[in-house]
Amino acid sequence: MGKSTHRAPQEPARKRAPSAPLRALIVVRLSRTTEATTSPQRQREVCAKLCAERGYNVVGVAEDLDVSAGKVAPIDRPQLGGWMRHRADDFDVIVFARLDRIARRMLDLADLIRWGDDHHVTYVSATESHFDLSGPVGRMIALVVGTFAEMELEAIRERNTAAAQHIIESGKHRGTPPWGYVSEKYEVSEGRSAWRIIPDPPQVKTIQEICDRVIAGEPIRKIAIDLTERDVQTARNRNAELRGKPTTPNKWYSTSMHRLLTSQTLLGRIVKRDPLTDPQGQYVRNDKGEKLFGDEYVLTTEDGTPITRADPIISVDTFHRVGKALAARSITRTTIRSDALLLRVLTCGVCGATAYQYRGARGRRPRYRCSSVGVGDPCGNGSIPLDDVETYVETEILKHMGPLNRYVRQWDTGSDHTSELADIDALLTDLTDQLGTQQFRRGTPQRSKLDARITALAAKQAELSALPIIPAGWRYVSTGETVAEWWARSTTQDRNLWLREIELHVSFTAHVDPDNHRTVVDDITLTREFSIDADNAASVFGPIAEGINALISD
Repeated sequence: MGKSTHRAPQEPARKRAPSAPLRALIVVRLSRTTEATTSPQRQREVCAKLCAERGYNVVGVAEDLDVSAGKVAPIDRPQLGGWMRHRADDFDVIVFARLDRIARRMLDLADLIRWGDDHHVTYVSATESHFDLSGPVGRMIALVVGTFAEMELEAIRERNTAAAQHIIESGKHRGTPPWGYVSEKYEVSEGRSAWRIIPDPPQVKTIQEICDRVIAGEPIRKIAIDLTERDVQTARNRNAELRGKPTTPNKWYSTSMHRLLTSQTLLGRIVKRDPLTDPQGQYVRNDKGEKLFGDEYVLTTEDGTPITRADPIISVDTFHRVGKALAARSITRTTIRSDALLLRVLTCGVCGATAYQYRGARGRRPRYRCSSVGVGDPCGNGSIPLDDVETYVETEILKHMGPLNRYVRQWDTGSDHTSELADIDALLTDLTDQLGTQQFRRGTPQRSKLDARITALAAKQAELSALPIIPAGWRYVSTGETVAEWWARSTTQDRNLWLREIELHVSFTAHVDPDNHRTVVDDITLTREFSIDADNAASVFGPIAEGINALISD
């Protein structure tokens, strides 16, 4: 149960006279409104009957529907929690149809008993005469009953898990469909129907756009911002719309988008997460009693073939190219939230540590200084005025590179059909093993279909085998404008990112003149992490390679 066991300050309640009847709060709960057993009306009726028999004065009904007792503690429920937190002085007894209507977990029941002691409230079950908390024996019995209620809850969970597993492995569907899919009801046999998932055209269009942009090298965070600004519908809102439920503003997040783009549900495959267990084999749970699950994995047949239950949203090749592009981008281009041009570009010429922007005392010019000062072990290098070093670097860049065409780096996932070929090889092995068996003997319709499928797969195998394997890597693509033109219209942050992209490094050394206490710049050097040789400069950087080499050798 939650930590809030004390009610909020309020006006003192009118005390009940000793001869006055007990004031009763009737509690009704249902996990799902479609549940056939213990309906809300039936619960109210049996509780009201008991109150009438005992002469209780009913002061209210706390009715929580679509609320699971295994997941939500009594004090956290919308209706009952409100009464317990803010109106505890208004009732003397809580009446419920059965114990499992108010608590299914031992911890919740123990918390309820303590809360009742603190607030002088007792509990009565309308259908369980043994449930009497007026004495210690009754409390012991209540805890024993609560243990069985918790065991029943666990059994229900296990049955639901087993049923869900059977449904999943049979290719059917239950619950919210994966990204890109919608649920469709179909007829299994006469009088029997089931649910399956099919690609949803609007979502498929969005997913394919995202994949194309990721493969082209666009940052996933930028894509998420653009989709939000364009008000592109999210999967959550699409599912809510199809079920006739209210939607929320469309908001895309790069983290969840990254997770969805790397899930094999996009290939129509069935993925699963198993609950975590401790060394004793017991389920690991969080503070709310909910099971914790491990990493996602793909369900396969006995021979290792992934189980597919729907048509794929994207091809296997596209899926792997997106994954490679995301993996490559995860180690590049960290967001910069400063307007300093040379952050992560400027380093100390004495110790090699990165320099950071230092605004200093009032009236002093902003400066760069070695980060060794911030960790308490200064290397002795002086600071350098921010304007001086940035103006020098800008002048050198425009001098040597300004007239040249600007190139940007894009990640090329290449072309590697190895994984698709492996799938085809495995499938061909399975199919050819069927040749000669009684079911697929020569001359039967089944054998003709088998031969046709083997022929088609063999042709695809030959086609893919003939394609060259192009390794993934960074490629530099022309933007169609000069460095000077782009520099004039770009922001300081964009310039900083570009300098880091071309791996330009600037180092400095400086000291303070002891006579006038002014900074003296000893040296500013422009270098690169790696050199550009003349043989591959044009293929990697194009004409800009000459400007880069001139810049660092000047």
